[in-house]
Amino acid sequence: MDLFQTKAEKKLLSGGASLYLGTSGYSFPHWLNVFYPSRIARKDWLRYYALKFNSVEINSTYYRILSESSTGRMSDSVPDDFSFSVKLHSSMTHSRDATGDDWAAFGKMLAPLISSGRMGVVLAQFPWSFPLEKESFSYLRTLRDNLGSKKAAVEFRHKKWYAEDVLEQVREIGFTLVSTDLPVLPGLPETGLLTGEDTVYLRLHGRNSGKWWGNTQERYDYLYSGREMITWVDKLRSLSEDVKKCYVFFNNCHMGKAALNAKDIQRLMEE
Repeated sequence: MDLFQTKAEKKLLSGGASLYLGTSGYSFPHWLNVFYPSRIARKDWLRYYALKFNSVEINSTYYRILSESSTGRMSDSVPDDFSFSVKLHSSMTHSRDATGDDWAAFGKMLAPLISSGRMGVVLAQFPWSFPLEKESFSYLRTLRDNLGSKKAAVEFRHKKWYAEDVLEQVREIGFTLVSTDLPVLPGLPETGLLTGEDTVYLRLHGRNSGKWWGNTQERYDYLYSGREMITWVDKLRSLSEDVKKCYVFFNNCHMGKAALNAKDIQRLMEE
């Protein structure tokens, strides 16, 4: 059987929004024999992934800004209607000491995705410690300016950022707000599905409350149940006609669970 015979199709939600569904990262060795068949060479993983899902969130760029040639090869490996969302480098959100050279390199990295029409959203994910203060809003404005016309979404990890008056200020700066699914723990946000814009961006991190503050890999060791998935499917189906694009990414990547759950929600959306 030819494993590269079909490709994922872009789905429309009931309100008319285009659904871009996938996982936060795709190149994990521990996905072998869970998601990737053993006979698929690693260099073909993205090509295979794009048969199952129509979007991916690249998280490795948080650790290292990729070369323009690398993203060019990635773009060439997927269909025309495939979408890449890309996470900002840690120097832009965590240490917040990015240089002009860092921003120039980040822009070059995105160039092949933009020119091919496969660029989705730039993701800015700030840490739990990002303070809610005047200087932080100034930094967000500078960040937004550095991104130019690129569509950008922002995720905060502390619930204090999700007060409605605060969110409105972030919207006014020009960011799409990230909806999150996280463990129920003190200080973590419970956002629900944030709407009110033409784009919805949902990241599902799992609900491993016992390991959330420990080992990073174990933090994302969580498989959503069918009941948990149905709750999100109902929310996505209820989106208004004002929403044009909806991005849904599973970040519970440990041992391929993100890919399994992305397939689950894909199936449920089609029922």
